[in-house]
Amino acid sequence: MAKSDKDPNELVLSLISHTNVGKTALARTLLRKDVGEVADSAHVTIVPEAYPLIEKGDLVAKLWDTPGFGSNLAKLAKRLRSSENPVGWILHQVWDRRADKSLWCSQEAIRNVQNESDIVLYLIDASLSPSETAYVDLEIEVIEWIGKPVLVFLNQVGQPDPEQDRLREAEWKAHLSRHEIVKHVDTLDAFTRSWTEEHLILVKAAEILEGDAAKAARKLSEAWIDRNWNIFDDAAETLSGWALFALTDTEPLSQRGLSDRIRHLVSRKKRNKEFDRIQQAMYERLAERTSEVVNQLIALYGIDGETAAKIAESSSSEFDVKRDVEEPIAATFGGAVSGLVGGLSADLISGGMTFGGGAIVGMLLGGATTFALARGYNLTQTGQNMVRWTENHFLAQIHFVLMLYLAISHYGRGRGAWQDPMHNPAHWETLLKRQIDDRKDEWASLWKKGGISADPQKMEKKLKPLIRQTLSSVFAALYPRSADIFDRKR
Repeated sequence: MAKSDKDPNELVLSLISHTNVGKTALARTLLRKDVGEVADSAHVTIVPEAYPLIEKGDLVAKLWDTPGFGSNLAKLAKRLRSSENPVGWILHQVWDRRADKSLWCSQEAIRNVQNESDIVLYLIDASLSPSETAYVDLEIEVIEWIGKPVLVFLNQVGQPDPEQDRLREAEWKAHLSRHEIVKHVDTLDAFTRSWTEEHLILVKAAEILEGDAAKAARKLSEAWIDRNWNIFDDAAETLSGWALFALTDTEPLSQRGLSDRIRHLVSRKKRNKEFDRIQQAMYERLAERTSEVVNQLIALYGIDGETAAKIAESSSSEFDVKRDVEEPIAATFGGAVSGLVGGLSADLISGGMTFGGGAIVGMLLGGATTFALARGYNLTQTGQNMVRWTENHFLAQIHFVLMLYLAISHYGRGRGAWQDPMHNPAHWETLLKRQIDDRKDEWASLWKKGGISADPQKMEKKLKPLIRQTLSSVFAALYPRSADIFDRKR
């Protein structure tokens, strides 16, 4: 369809780059579905293909995935420079796709930009410096002859690193400043990007377009934000259900007499088989629930595949609260001050030992806590003959599952099937821990209301906003440009 016949309600974005830079991978990430073909070879895409990106009423943003510019573009650019009408010359040339596939793909990319595009999204391999990619200037020069505005995005940047991204963007902005047609340079990785910044494509388009096209871009960017916010809200609800499970999961202790419990406590030199069995059973339930939640989040964010089995294997090691506590017998009777804050504690009160207004019972409970802490248990008393996760351990669980959420929500579909993350950026850990610590009183209040006497409905009403606020603050810190998304949705 010629540009003059273009639908006025249609905003067209063309993905353009050198071959094998990742256009189709980025298209898959933005569209959240498998389109085209992805392979580590040149000219995988040989004809342009269009896909609806976002719709609102009669308005639609369409994304074209185009063939990559070929390696012989220097020869083409030389011919164009010598032509009185370079655009007319190239659009009337016909190259045999079998005889010169590289030149054919370059021609198809140029035809698409000329006939269809409002905005060119030009992708650069950010793992290479400007000095290593001389073809970039040639390709921008060809687009410049066509006269369409260009938004440059850096791809293949590796793990999220705000400072490195800033330096890389500054280098490319300086290099591309000679090209008037380049209106903006940013980072948008096909493999690891934040959903909070995707809408900036349309925001920047609105800034450089005019009239109805600019209005359409603004409305479509709002639609993009609304869609992603709804997904985020659903994710927060899923995570709050997981947290409720962790807060209310319990396991019964065996019924034994008080004398047996005391004898077992003061003479034990090894890990307790009953405690081991209980903790293992609870870990298995938690790992199973974690896998279910991860799969739900994967589906919400349009990623392919399911969580790998190692989630179950890693949950206990990730959740294990490492402690270094002395275990002399004296500690058994000197542990009253530790109370029931951490570790597994049998409900000795139910045995009827209340000498001295409960003082001896308090020492025994403290001693049980010290013993359990030393042996690495992450369970505490709840009611009579029941145990649950400790508060500290629950907070470790929250940190773990929210880190999983960050990994999933940054995972571009262009990477292929989901894989459990091995290494997440250190600054995620730091920011998330700070946000959890800042709300520690709220988490503590929820934990105190957990266990077998919990009111699930009341707790869930508080859990979802707390999780949403925690993640919103993390995203706002990671991506300050997108902070207003969360401000206006609160």
